[in-house]
Amino acid sequence: MPEHGPLPSTEFKVELDGVDIPGFLEVKLPTQETDTKAYREGADDKHARKLFGDTQYSPLVLARGADEDNDRIDDWIQAVEDGKANDARKNIAVVLQKQDGESVLRYEFTNAWVKKYEPPTLNAQAGSGAEAVAVETFTVEFEEMERKTL
Repeated sequence: MPEHGPLPSTEFKVELDGVDIPGFLEVKLPTQETDTKAYREGADDKHARKLFGDTQYSPLVLARGADEDNDRIDDWIQAVEDGKANDARKNIAVVLQKQDGESVLRYEFTNAWVKKYEPPTLNAQAGSGAEAVAVETFTVEFEEMERKTL
């Protein structure tokens, strides 16, 4: 009998145009919100009907351990800075996995580009452990988000 239940938040991978990019420590998946519009029928003065409008997403936020081998992401950011639309827009996937590594849920983001880059905060007094890791943060805008069960 297959096991069911919540997926661990610690098991995931990030793909950029289909290539696995290692080193991501945290992913903040976007919220999705659809606008609501009130609509009244001519004879119904007490109740408004609610219609849905445009769907909007908050940005995708990716945090990664700073690494000298960062060429794919560096090139992506540079393409945005240089205004090269064809190179700046990438497809990203965040794949949730079971503890055994089996991929089970996939979030796909189309035409994504880096809106904001935050270099690591450095602290010589951080000690050791998680506080001592230099973390880069990437805020990413995109056009569409799709959730797929694998």
